[in-house]
Amino acid sequence: MNHCTIRRILLLCIFICETSLLNAQSTMEWDDFVQDLYEQYANQEEDDEVLETEDGGLDVLIDELYEIHLSPVNLNDLKTKEGSNELQTQTTDRLAQLPFLTRQQIEALVYYVNVHYPVRTLGELMLIRELDYLTRMRLMLFCYAGEPSTEGTYSLRRLWLFAQHELIGRTDIPLYTKDGYQDKPQSVIEKSPNKIYRGNSNYHSLRYQVKSMHRITAGFQIEKDAGEDYFDYISGYAMLNQIGKIRTLIVGDYKLSFGQGLVINNGMSFGKSAGWGLFSNASVAHGIRKHSSMSESNHFRGAAIDYTLGENSHFTAFLSYQNLDGTLRTNNHNAISSLKTDGLHRTLLERSKKGIVHELSAGGNYSYYHKGWLLGLTGIITHFSMPLAPKFNTQSSLYRQFYPQGTLFSAVGASYSYRRNRWIVQGEYAFSTSNGVDDHTVQTSNVRSSNPNTGIAAVNSMRYRLNSYTFLSALVRYYDARYATIYSKAFGENSRPQNEVGAFVGITVEPWTKVHLEAYIDCFQSPKQRYRASAGAKGIEGQFKMTYNPSERTTWQIRYRLKSKQQDVKVGNDATQLYYATRHGLRIQWNYRLNEQFLLKTTASGTYCMNPSSPDEMGYLLTQHLRWERQMKGMRGKQRADISLTYFNTDSYASKVYTNEPSLLYTMGMTSLFYQGMKIVALYSTNVSSRLTLTCKLSATKYFNRDTIGTGLEMINASHKEDIQLQLRWKL
Repeated sequence: MNHCTIRRILLLCIFICETSLLNAQSTMEWDDFVQDLYEQYANQEEDDEVLETEDGGLDVLIDELYEIHLSPVNLNDLKTKEGSNELQTQTTDRLAQLPFLTRQQIEALVYYVNVHYPVRTLGELMLIRELDYLTRMRLMLFCYAGEPSTEGTYSLRRLWLFAQHELIGRTDIPLYTKDGYQDKPQSVIEKSPNKIYRGNSNYHSLRYQVKSMHRITAGFQIEKDAGEDYFDYISGYAMLNQIGKIRTLIVGDYKLSFGQGLVINNGMSFGKSAGWGLFSNASVAHGIRKHSSMSESNHFRGAAIDYTLGENSHFTAFLSYQNLDGTLRTNNHNAISSLKTDGLHRTLLERSKKGIVHELSAGGNYSYYHKGWLLGLTGIITHFSMPLAPKFNTQSSLYRQFYPQGTLFSAVGASYSYRRNRWIVQGEYAFSTSNGVDDHTVQTSNVRSSNPNTGIAAVNSMRYRLNSYTFLSALVRYYDARYATIYSKAFGENSRPQNEVGAFVGITVEPWTKVHLEAYIDCFQSPKQRYRASAGAKGIEGQFKMTYNPSERTTWQIRYRLKSKQQDVKVGNDATQLYYATRHGLRIQWNYRLNEQFLLKTTASGTYCMNPSSPDEMGYLLTQHLRWERQMKGMRGKQRADISLTYFNTDSYASKVYTNEPSLLYTMGMTSLFYQGMKIVALYSTNVSSRLTLTCKLSATKYFNRDTIGTGLEMINASHKEDIQLQLRWKL
């Protein structure tokens, strides 16, 4: 018996009790994972003029991760097969979709499986030193240790036999009437036709997807938003994976990401986290992804292919043509002031903006791997049928002079990533240009530049593994104010990589067993004007997060976040001065599993806002969540019931608080609450048959200090509102 075998047996004996507990406990709930994901990737304190980050990138990521959660990865498929490594490559690619794993951790998983094949239980993950406790808990949502899969031949007959079909229908029924749906006299409608929604208040959506052996994926989705009178959104795709030298081929709607996102990234945004996101596979080029969410903007429509050129290189090319929504300029209907991205077409005015801009995009990426190096070159050209000409003719809107302007936009970037022993370094350098706006065609303001979007951007980062339990990370970035692209998104404070200089440092450590700590500090500055701030505005953000699992039944999580940014404050009739606006946030969460069927979750969250132009504000919430679930006999599936009760109290919208509530499949459960009131959510899900699942959700919100809810056409003339959501999932 060799030394390696003896060491493995001893370690397994030491951890045998803990391993059994890990397999018996609720390692991590899916809802908790989604909550963490939302906090890492979504900027909750977004203060742009328009919430431009609501582009469906996070929805697409959650869709993909939930598919892996429902059809987890078999770790034993990482074993290298003689004569073919296609199955291993396919399995590795699926692991690479997990945003909390680094390339180093995936390589460690592959190495362990090949040395200690077969893996008998997920408890063996504790023997891989590159995997910390929290990463192991997350992996258990997406992996299992089972019998090795048989690769077989991928004939049309086998692809048809192993095809998995899924059809999901959803409807939302509000039990109240907003002002936009109220009956109004015909004279009022004729005088003000945009004071009424043209459709009913119900929401409907339908999505279909078929998958076969992880080689073929196809689907479509249609949607009718509340207030629309027909299904005005139709999207679809067909995708092939690992067919000969074709790594990925897709026709239809899709998303792309390369490098660090400076040139092309219309997927999810990168979060400020020392623990995941920054150095995960999600932060390195991951190429083509299907667009399967209900988001109606920020994706490509056409075709894309990722083709293997050699053993260490591949090339991606894409072509896209689509119609986009836009807002015409009031003084010139031959130009648009902005693109409309919310996908809503409820009134005549919103309908008039639908599909008025034709967009053509093309580009590609070349990637080369060699001895720990990953080098990439990315380029894109985008053309609009009418010029983008944002308005900046007032002092408060001068920051828009750096927004994309013109009809033709291009960008090119070079990225790199290198791993050696304990080090990981990566980065990207990019350059953008546009043809600008002709002053004789569109009159914008007296502040002009012949080519306003010619600029550079750069981001560089490193991670160092001090030991098996401690990781240090750092990042520096420079985004020129004149660097403006259409489909880029990268690490930073703003919604686009523009007008920002910053430095980030973070640490992830496990000082004791079952204690996981994350902390970071990010300092940033805007060299030019930005929304609500003059040139040179500075800011700082920091976060501390601790996860503690004292037993197999209990989990504690504490998170404190500080964010302070300078903004303009009037000091005279026309003069302004920069002052810091500071926001403190604290959340404490306790999960306790009573037994195999019952789970308790208690959350306390608070925020304290210090604004130089108004009195200090605070807000808090208390949430109690109870879940019951059990396996159903006689059929595959389970029953689940959730009830959540939340009390919230904030001084205003500015001090809003966030909670994660039970939700339907493929929907976001994170919601914001403000003012004073209570919210109750009840959800029930059951398998009607082995293939049919029905989910019902009822939510009711009562405000104690409001007589109306919302404003404008969205106003509810009551202090309470109730909603019913129904979802039917059919696995064919």
